[in-house]
Amino acid sequence: MRVKWLIPLPLLLMAQVAASQPATLSGFAELPADTFRPGPTSGQFIEPANGRHPPFVGEQPVQGFSALVQGDNGAWFALSDNGFGNRNNSADYLLCIYQLYPDFRTARGGTGRIRVGKVIQLSDPGTFLPYPATRTDRLLTGADLDPESLRRSKDGSFWIGEEFNPSLVHFSAAGVMLAPPFGLAGLSSADNPAGEPVTLPRSRGFEGMAASPDGQWLYPMLEGALQGSGPGLFIYTFDTVKQRFVNRGAESPSYRYRLDDGATAIGAFTMFSPTGGLVIERDSGEGAKAVIKKIYRVDLEQLDADGFLRKYPLADLLNIADPDDLNRDGETLFTFPFWTIEGLAVLDATTLGIVNDNNYPQGQARDASGTQPDNNEFILIEVDPLWD
Repeated sequence: MRVKWLIPLPLLLMAQVAASQPATLSGFAELPADTFRPGPTSGQFIEPANGRHPPFVGEQPVQGFSALVQGDNGAWFALSDNGFGNRNNSADYLLCIYQLYPDFRTARGGTGRIRVGKVIQLSDPGTFLPYPATRTDRLLTGADLDPESLRRSKDGSFWIGEEFNPSLVHFSAAGVMLAPPFGLAGLSSADNPAGEPVTLPRSRGFEGMAASPDGQWLYPMLEGALQGSGPGLFIYTFDTVKQRFVNRGAESPSYRYRLDDGATAIGAFTMFSPTGGLVIERDSGEGAKAVIKKIYRVDLEQLDADGFLRKYPLADLLNIADPDDLNRDGETLFTFPFWTIEGLAVLDATTLGIVNDNNYPQGQARDASGTQPDNNEFILIEVDPLWD
């Protein structure tokens, strides 16, 4: 059983004071919105947006980064989102994991560009998917799964948290599904292809998924509240060794997390120690309408009087100091006002890596004129030490 710790008032005040100091931008890189890779024609089921007129003949947009994990030798793995926003319009978008190589612009130099390396296509040749796949060749599309969270095992395989079922799905290092998706009794979204009774609204499944440092425990976190249950977002525990949830069912979470007033969802959840984690909270605004884009620090052994994880503000992504003007906009204040910010990684005790989901071609956080969709931006920020 977890121990409930009460936080001394001086420590709480120190956390609040520290949060008043803005984080600092230390690295900036971006991938142009109109970056494509060869593939089947995509965008056949969406409308024109931001000056882009689908379909994209013989191409797949490199977009929609919904999770981020650090790889080896300067590489990063970025998970593609389900495509163009929902099951009905994404059947022609091939799901994949991109290998990215950012050359961050820093105070010491750098181009600020991102190179796309290997593309790991997700597939199900073993027919583990418990419902018919979109394609006969078993390449998975945005109508089959909605991948939102990603963790890489020590053997190179990937665990993906997805929202349609929702479930956890295990893929090899080559992107091949290794087993049927792991679901949890009583957990089913409005987009569940199997047609099970709905307990979650659409797009409210496993948005975030942290992992213990040794990789044994995964902590998938719902984006929305479970219907008919108590308040808060539920966090569950999955044992990667025994390959099963330790929870008795959807209504028996391991932890509960309470959103700020005005926040509508979480964007990411990651661990930096066996019990310490970070959560991105957001509202549904973008650009000038963005109000809440924040990172909070939590500890799995610290609960408040109502049983929710205690949280402490760490960074406001709408208020980041940029003394070196790394994004070249002529300002020393940097904001990250995207609708969905879903990639978060801890590089060291004071450095975080963050990437947006640009929702191509719909995202317009940077240019409200309706002529330029958002780029994929990858930033490094410096925050107060997460550990000594």
